[in-house]
Amino acid sequence: MKAKQSHIPRSLETGSRLACVDNTGARLVQIVSVFGYHGVRRRQPKMGLGDLATVSVKKGTPDMRRKLVRAVVIRQKKEYRRPNGIRVSFDENAVVVLDEKNEPKGTEIKGPVAREVAERFPKIGSMATIIV
Repeated sequence: MKAKQSHIPRSLETGSRLACVDNTGARLVQIVSVFGYHGVRRRQPKMGLGDLATVSVKKGTPDMRRKLVRAVVIRQKKEYRRPNGIRVSFDENAVVVLDEKNEPKGTEIKGPVAREVAERFPKIGSMATIIV
């Protein structure tokens, strides 16, 4: 896993509900905890584009529901600025479910994927149809 190239605002808190845009069977997930978050006492952990988290599946197939899985954010609504000056934002917040080796569980991803995520997770980049 590579480091992020641009400063991504952490706009998603624990408890936020996100769309799952792969074909694993999960459709709606809720953030439970964020990997590698070092905050201040009593501050809720936050995450942004390209961050790993443990999520709970709220809607989906019966075998996926109520499971805790790993996921990475591939799109976020809050705009962020790239080093070349371009500002990027998406129309929804979306995640992809990962396994223990940080590789996607599904075989296809619906919609665009941010370039920062494709660089950090090469398997997600190769599965994506559009990289923005």
